[in-house]
Amino acid sequence: MALQLSKSRRKQVILALVALFLIWSCFFTVDVTQTAVVTQFGNPVSTVLEPGLKLKIPLIQQVRKFDARLQVFEPPQGEYLTQDKKNVVVASFAVWRIADPLHYFRALPTDAAARSQLTDVISSELGASLGAVPFDELVSVQTEKRRLKEMVDHVQQTVSRIARDKYGIEVVDFDVKRLAFPEQNRRSVFDRMRAERERIARRFRSEGEEEARKIRAQADREEASILGQAYKESEVLKGQGEAQATRIYGEAIAKDPEFYEFTRTLEAYRKFLDDKTTLILPSDSDLMELLTKGPR
Repeated sequence: MALQLSKSRRKQVILALVALFLIWSCFFTVDVTQTAVVTQFGNPVSTVLEPGLKLKIPLIQQVRKFDARLQVFEPPQGEYLTQDKKNVVVASFAVWRIADPLHYFRALPTDAAARSQLTDVISSELGASLGAVPFDELVSVQTEKRRLKEMVDHVQQTVSRIARDKYGIEVVDFDVKRLAFPEQNRRSVFDRMRAERERIARRFRSEGEEEARKIRAQADREEASILGQAYKESEVLKGQGEAQATRIYGEAIAKDPEFYEFTRTLEAYRKFLDDKTTLILPSDSDLMELLTKGPR
């Protein structure tokens, strides 16, 4: 009897464990950073986009979870041809996330397959876009001739559209992080950049010299105008002064002609007579009249 109870007890325990396992298998959790697809016999039956505790049919249904966060992917760098058949080496990166888990599940078996497909799409679009751009427009220092940003934007839009339509992937961002050149092209690139910068420097110097000539010519014209006006005004003032001096001088002479003659004679004596001067003049000389006869 004890043996029979023991067997019955074991069956109950086993049944309880099976029941607990089935109950536990009915639930699964989806983290806030995840989405999931529920499959039944390998076929998707529902998509879980919200985090939390979810239900499924145990043993029959399976759950495949996906990372819903942004992921950074750096495809291997590749060598491409430009429009004028020059080689360039491009290293790029893409930021992507799973936008449609069900589409992603049906199109791609693993995340590695997703990265492989993204690599193929990016490589194809980069090759097509670079093949439409001349080499010199990729290395030009002139802003209006740079088409790299325009090309990158076009590649991002195209890759994002293809990835969403075919794989349920959204490419949030794409950019070229390094644009290098094979060794055989590097010297020609540097020579082209140096020649272009020298040409720009010559243009700046020429424009500066031309502007300097204009400034100097304008300054010379202003100088000549100022000097001419100043000379004109000085001559006018000088003439007015001389006229006024002559008038005053004439008025002074008219008041006392004899005194004027006397002062003029003394001024003449002061100019040519000193302690070393010897004069021999006749006694009736006008010059000696003041000395011999005195003032009139």
